Amino acid sequence: ADLVVLAVGMVARGDAGEVAGLLRLPRSGDGFFLEAHPKLRPVETVVEGVYLAGCCQGPKDIPDAIAQAKAAASSAMIPLVRGRVGVEAATATVEEEICSGCGVCQQVCVYEALSLNERRGVMIVNKVLCKGCGACAVACPSGAIRVSHFTPAQVLAQAEALVYA
Repeated sequence: ADLVVLAVGMVARGDAGEVAGLLRLPRSGDGFFLEAHPKLRPVETVVEGVYLAGCCQGPKDIPDAIAQAKAAASSAMIPLVRGRVGVEAATATVEEEICSGCGVCQQVCVYEALSLNERRGVMIVNKVLCKGCGACAVACPSGAIRVSHFTPAQVLAQAEALVYA
């Protein structure tokens, strides 16, 4: 043989599932954390402000891990240099007078931005986690959720403009 490669199999850490649950990070079939996009955003996750470096993303050698750590540190510095962190302008809002606290919106929210305020018996939106996708507003059986800048009247006006344009 011209080349012999000996390798030890590497598996994700045992507590990776717990970390993924806490930070809401997706994982690969092998249990490693997934990046937002393998080519365009290789150290970023789908969770804003959470970056990947090293073998948490999959097996890699030391030079690759160091390069990735430098890239992650550089990405993390951008909001610090700016001096502020922006949040999504279009976020969901719950009308407490209408909300029954059924939790349907919480079940469909992929960002886990909704939770039940048990004292008031209504759903509340975590504006930092909410990305304004509108899935909760569509699913709400009582129509208690609105997405800023996308009220029903605004959406209907946009649809009419498309039809009659």
